[in-house]
Amino acid sequence: MIFFAALAAALCAWFFIPMRSTTRLSGLSPETAIRVGLLGSLNSFAHKFGARGRREKSALRDQTLRAIAVLVAELNAGHAPENALVSVGAHVWPRAYRAAQSGGDTCEALIWDSKLRPELRSLAACWQVGMNSGAGLADSISQLYVALLEQQEVRAHLEAELAGPRATGVTLGFLPGVGIVLGYMLGAEPLTWFFSSLIGAAAFTFGIGMTALGVWWTSRIAHNVEALL
Repeated sequence: MIFFAALAAALCAWFFIPMRSTTRLSGLSPETAIRVGLLGSLNSFAHKFGARGRREKSALRDQTLRAIAVLVAELNAGHAPENALVSVGAHVWPRAYRAAQSGGDTCEALIWDSKLRPELRSLAACWQVGMNSGAGLADSISQLYVALLEQQEVRAHLEAELAGPRATGVTLGFLPGVGIVLGYMLGAEPLTWFFSSLIGAAAFTFGIGMTALGVWWTSRIAHNVEALL
């Protein structure tokens, strides 16, 4: 058991080293590469439903809102729409930035940029209406900014409300380990029993599977609630 724990710690330390994934995989045998692929899938799952993914999405939303606020200020200052897009910069809407510089379709470019930042789809709709009808583009985008800001406040409140279910999921994930540690503290050897018989292995597999299912289900519920906003 000490050997496997040391091996797991070494692998974790190795994967935290900042290195391209292709570089890591190039030095592995096919069998080990398959295991690494499974670990990558688990990491992708954790990123999608975990705290790091939520923080990154929140940072992207905040950055998008700041860019839209600057865009409104540029339009209110009397700048042309394409010049306003260019003035904000390419870090939020890179395709729209290039389209504005080259005289391309900025509305279509905003729709492409919205694949990474969903808030830009509403901006693209306002942009298309304003460019086609000549309506007040600054006013419509200003109202959009207010609506997105209110939505962000609701999302922050929802995040606080979902902290309880997420904590429940995390606690559920740690319970098997806590049970094993308590077993050793009471003088038993639960891991030996698990791996010394077919019944023990089946019970271990079933328990881990149900725990993983519970953690996934809890995270999925929270993720679906957030997706409604």
